[in-house]
Amino acid sequence: MLVTKLVESINFHDSCVNKIVFSNEVVVMNLDLCMWQQKEYKESEPELMEVDVIFFDVTNYNWDSDKSEDEIDYDTIIEIKVEGNKIEVILEDDEVLERSKVSILSFECSEVQLNYVTI
Repeated sequence: MLVTKLVESINFHDSCVNKIVFSNEVVVMNLDLCMWQQKEYKESEPELMEVDVIFFDVTNYNWDSDKSEDEIDYDTIIEIKVEGNKIEVILEDDEVLERSKVSILSFECSEVQLNYVTI
């Protein structure tokens, strides 16, 4: 699916990123998606669901932060910007916020897939 379609159909605000892995032109972002933020949410359903968001054919990968991707520990998505095949994910973290900074992940990709993680 195109990134624009994913961002139009899923509200990522306040979802927490558990891990980001970039390897072989693929970015896998594991997060706890806030189901209560979704249009179809019903109160009887779980409020959070673990998902993998997988971006393919990634180019121009850039991680702009005072910490490394390995240091991500439940960072909160505050905004996702998409323009064509370019994506920018803005994350906040208590430690980073103390320094008045956010972490920004940006790259270009051809498509994205959302997988619900089953335990």
